[in-house]
Amino acid sequence: MRRTSSPILFIVAITISSLGILNQATNVTFQGSSSKNCSYSIEIETTCAPSAETKDHISVRFSDSAGNLIIVKHLKNPKLLYAPKGFKKQGGAYGGFERCAIDLFEASGTCMKQSVCSLYLKKVGTDDWRPGWVKVLHQESSGALVPVSYVFYFRTFVPENVWYGLDYCHSKEGFMPHFATFET
Repeated sequence: MRRTSSPILFIVAITISSLGILNQATNVTFQGSSSKNCSYSIEIETTCAPSAETKDHISVRFSDSAGNLIIVKHLKNPKLLYAPKGFKKQGGAYGGFERCAIDLFEASGTCMKQSVCSLYLKKVGTDDWRPGWVKVLHQESSGALVPVSYVFYFRTFVPENVWYGLDYCHSKEGFMPHFATFET
């Protein structure tokens, strides 16, 4: 009986240690006040699952543990960071959210005082869309992009017309994507 409890204790110790490292990321502070606007970039990977791409309207909201919040009601004008081998743009402007692609979107808003630890997506439309992960970067005055968030892993189809995501700031839901209701 003692042998079976050792692997379990080892797994629990690793999990607790990992959560401690995860929580340390929220202690990062940024220069500037929350009344000033900052530039952010949002990287979104769409998985390679069949029917993972979408032409639907996608919104994002992210915040830090101090309550600073940015809402982008429509992600548009993507920059394609990665396209799968053989990818061919279908005439006209690139709309983003293609299967197996990584897109970059620009946003601006209140300067975060700490790391972004809460991120939700909202899809308006009837396409299935399956994001792999999302991360937020801060654009410094030098133009360099610096990661300021966790990597938020979705790897599941996003439901229609609801905010769906992860809150590492105050989560009681664990580390699985979940629905949330917001007033805005």
